[in-house]
Amino acid sequence: MAAFIQLSSTTFTSSDSTGIGGGVLAWASLSRSNIVGINLRTSTSNSAKKRLPPLAMLFVDFDFTDSSTPSWVRIESNVQTKSAVDNPSPLQMDVKHWLSQQQTSSVIGTSTQLLSTTTITTASAPTRPPTKEEIALLQRAFASFYGTDKDVSKAVELLSETIDTWEKTQQPGDEIAGLFRVRGDAFMELRQPTEAESDYGKAIRYLDEPGGENADPEERPASRLGRARAVRTLGMAASPSQATQASKDYEMYFGYISRVDDEEDDNDVTNNKKGEGSTNVVSAAIVDGIQRNPYAAWEWGMVQRVAGQYANAAEVHKLAANAFKEIGDQPRSIICHLDEGLDLAAGLDEGSKSGEVAKTKKTLEEAIDGTVGVDGRDVELLQRVVAKEGEARIALSGVMWGSKEKAGAESQFGEACGKQCVAFCVLCVHDSS
Repeated sequence: MAAFIQLSSTTFTSSDSTGIGGGVLAWASLSRSNIVGINLRTSTSNSAKKRLPPLAMLFVDFDFTDSSTPSWVRIESNVQTKSAVDNPSPLQMDVKHWLSQQQTSSVIGTSTQLLSTTTITTASAPTRPPTKEEIALLQRAFASFYGTDKDVSKAVELLSETIDTWEKTQQPGDEIAGLFRVRGDAFMELRQPTEAESDYGKAIRYLDEPGGENADPEERPASRLGRARAVRTLGMAASPSQATQASKDYEMYFGYISRVDDEEDDNDVTNNKKGEGSTNVVSAAIVDGIQRNPYAAWEWGMVQRVAGQYANAAEVHKLAANAFKEIGDQPRSIICHLDEGLDLAAGLDEGSKSGEVAKTKKTLEEAIDGTVGVDGRDVELLQRVVAKEGEARIALSGVMWGSKEKAGAESQFGEACGKQCVAFCVLCVHDSS
């Protein structure tokens, strides 16, 4: 199912039927009839359409002297209207007051109103509403990022101008947070994770301040996941503090998307420490979140590895492996299982107990055995399985060597070299085809 809106000649599409209408940044002039809610109906479509992020943007420009919708705007939705005198919101009253002042001074023009299903409350009121030119700038920014003629660099430039204006005029914090989050997405597409991390952080800061509660419910998880992935993109170049923050962001993200209300659960995976032999216990809410997005769970385990939280990483990768298995994705389930063994191996040191060494060896052996019979049509994914198996065999070789099993260690190391050669050959064949 896909929910979509068409504005002029540009069609935008959301991957699901939620999050569009309530809480979107939708600008319209205040007319005699005010739109108080938009409920998009869902429909199926086989044509390729642009995917919208959690914060969708719908721009409608009405002349306040005419209550009819312009003919060039087509919204495939059920639009509910209500007279302005029927239970107007505080924001509507403010805009009406501003309009009356403009008319009194003989300065009549198009005004703007933020459409939302919630009442907007901020720590400080905006110094003024955005002008028509500023709204047009915002429209061009989003068209550059989400439109058919995509220009991400131009979108960043226009979004930067818009953010500067929105901050100077003290617009609602939830709107500014959305703009920072979108610019962070743009930076990620430009492969500038450091700039993206900064923007996601600013979005989170605004969301945590008064007024942030009015943001679209998708904004918090999107901002947390965005910052976490920006750090994940840095790989081993990320500092331990960055990796630790990213790990916390992933954890909060899974809590946000979870369908389980588990706020009173004291079991926190990030509180478990390496080398104490304790069982890592993840709250039911986090487990449910992982089941909803095992891809992000695998990423979480990888940043925990960078942070040196090896036992936690192994636990998360194990949960991700189970989640992939449940949806029938055998290759990715095996990759996560192999990473679980790699995490355990990375956590071993001279002071590790024999039980920990035995557990690591068993986990690696089981994961390696699981690669037998893995098939599929995704060549690059299968190549990843082969490469990861090679890494696991090298790790197993090291564990066995440390346990004085030299013959077995040499055998595993030889197999690992062979697997890496196979992975390279697969890549060459795939690139030449």
